[in-house]
Amino acid sequence: MEKLEHRVLRAIYSSEADLIPDHEPGTLTVKLHHLANRSYDVAIQKLCDELNSTETKFPRTNLRMIFKLGSK
Repeated sequence: MEKLEHRVLRAIYSSEADLIPDHEPGTLTVKLHHLANRSYDVAIQKLCDELNSTETKFPRTNLRMIFKLGSK
């Protein structure tokens, strides 16, 4: 049986996301869409929180990536 982590990642990779650059504060927001399975959303929110804590810059830019789930 496939692990939950693999199913969540597969769902993220096959879904759409909005990319919202904002040069004034130097951010690139990656807004992931909610998935049909609530348990996936819980896992994705935890992943977003963890990725945000790294303050990763988008390659070849000075834009700090911010990951969000849904329309918040």
